[in-house]
Amino acid sequence: MFALLPVAGGLLLGWLAPRRVAIAAQAVLYAIAVTVLTLTAPEHGGEYTDGIVIGLGLAVVSAGTLILGFWLARRRRNARP
Repeated sequence: MFALLPVAGGLLLGWLAPRRVAIAAQAVLYAIAVTVLTLTAPEHGGEYTDGIVIGLGLAVVSAGTLILGFWLARRRRNARP
């Protein structure tokens, strides 16, 4: 569930927040998600390294959603008359 935090947050931050704020907030959301994933991995039948491996993939996905949010914001700005 916490893996959705940087994914949905990245899209919304990139779309609605200023660029510097969005990047900083995305880093914080990613750090929270990876920390929770890593610490709770043994409770779900995994190991701590599983949380780290999932975190690496999550980094790529969350960066992609942030870039997608920036793209949506740019489209919205350019569409205004």
